[in-house]
Amino acid sequence: MDVELLIWINQGWANPWFDTFFIWISEKYTFSFPLLAILVLYFGIKYGKPGWMLGLLILLVPALADFIGSLLKDFFLHPRPCFEYSQLLRKPGGISKACLLSTGGMPSNHAINFFAVFTFLSVVLQRWPLTIVFISLSILVGISRIYLANHFPSQVFVGALIGAILGYTFAWLSVKCWPFLGNIMR
Repeated sequence: MDVELLIWINQGWANPWFDTFFIWISEKYTFSFPLLAILVLYFGIKYGKPGWMLGLLILLVPALADFIGSLLKDFFLHPRPCFEYSQLLRKPGGISKACLLSTGGMPSNHAINFFAVFTFLSVVLQRWPLTIVFISLSILVGISRIYLANHFPSQVFVGALIGAILGYTFAWLSVKCWPFLGNIMR
């Protein structure tokens, strides 16, 4: 079922617009890092010292999540689909750099990082409109990893689950340690 869903998304959804969009949203230098920078600057400038504290935590969450994801990849040793099924899969934008660098795919670090950061922000800020935007972006990043054949759907799902748990835990601890964080947007 994992392979069938992967092929359905990778081939069945194929079109030039999705190729461009999913390559962009999956790229850390043109999407992830600029988005983090915008969030940090926004909260810091808008809310002063508590906002800068939140910004620092926004940077620490994906660093911790990425580290945990890398440890889990070494533990699970579950290969990426671009290694196991390369003949069956489309390669939008050419050969994926991720397949050239890392054979491990379980869990998806992209999914862990986005779900961790956006779950963290959703819990701390408690604003439903933002939560909907955050969940939507996280899901789009997860789908991009499947569409680009860098991860099986199960790898993205496990990454999303781990990321959500990490984000919630980190938010809970942060608000306990620094109660003012829970009042930033109120």
